[in-house]
Amino acid sequence: MPIKTLYFDESGFTGYNLLDPAQPIFAIASADIEEADARNLLHSCFPRYQGGEFKFTNIWTSGHRKGLLKFAEHLAGMSDRAFSYIMFKKFTVLTKVVDFLIEPMMTTAGYDFYDEGFCWKYTNYIYYGLIEFAPPELLDSILHTYQTFSRNPTEETLAHLQWKFGVMAESVEEPVKVFLEQMSTGAQLFHRFNDLRTFKGSDELQLTTMLAIISHWRSKYKDDFAVVHDASSNFLRRKDVWERITNNNVPQQLHRAGDGTMTEFPLRVVLTSPVDSKNSASVQYCDLLAGLTARHFSPLTQGDERDFMNEVIAARLKELTYNGVRPATVFPERIPPKKLTGPDVVDRMTEIIFGEHNDPRDKS
Repeated sequence: MPIKTLYFDESGFTGYNLLDPAQPIFAIASADIEEADARNLLHSCFPRYQGGEFKFTNIWTSGHRKGLLKFAEHLAGMSDRAFSYIMFKKFTVLTKVVDFLIEPMMTTAGYDFYDEGFCWKYTNYIYYGLIEFAPPELLDSILHTYQTFSRNPTEETLAHLQWKFGVMAESVEEPVKVFLEQMSTGAQLFHRFNDLRTFKGSDELQLTTMLAIISHWRSKYKDDFAVVHDASSNFLRRKDVWERITNNNVPQQLHRAGDGTMTEFPLRVVLTSPVDSKNSASVQYCDLLAGLTARHFSPLTQGDERDFMNEVIAARLKELTYNGVRPATVFPERIPPKKLTGPDVVDRMTEIIFGEHNDPRDKS
């Protein structure tokens, strides 16, 4: 099989602090663009740029910003060769609350919480319910309480989570009361479904985003993939999981993701290589794409900056293909979800990662 090289870079990473008010959006951009083409494009768009490498943060805050308009024009021919994935961090934390506190109870009760994207749709339902029918501080209180526990999962922080969610459940009224009651009950039952000694929290963004991007490329091409990413990215902190998921010994199958989309396995990633971004124009190209994506979706982009972003969008940034984890007015067609008739998404992914076929040392 031919090998397609995909380049990656990110914007808005704040470690495990997903509620950093200065960086509300996390984005990873990917592209199938050769080094020579990327180098020529960057020098054409920013002919007077003197930095050691093309960095979005430097360009955005300098006199070179206008070059981003020309950069965006190039995207007219890149709709099939570039892809960005975004995460609204606050909404992502809410999905973790639903995943770890509500989903286990629903699955135990015999429902398929992930079928047809029910989990994402139900999280939308909760999000807009809290936005429309609850005091504005309630959502933030839920997210901060959960992340305090998630970043330091101990008996003490779990007890605080259980107490705080219980208080909130008693203090609110319908129609949002049912959501808080579910969260409170899930917190009380946490030990039933999790081992606190091995619970690693739920604040990881990079690995899951990379997998979502590879799934996108896998749906478009039958090629094998070589992944080239900025060495400063720490998504390979979970290198063992990455190697298991991308192992070519995974049996051929279609896997339904939590949002209802289908991914074909094996993912056909045959090589993953970190590089110094200073030595890769293609990675720098992705840095600009990721920066523009995060800047566009950030609610902090206002005034003159928003006006300029609108120019960039009109210049063809709007043709960039993207997806992500963000709130949308897409809600469950039925509550509760369908009955569980077999292994759910989590069980199937566990089999992909830890099945007997999967030895991460064997990448043949």
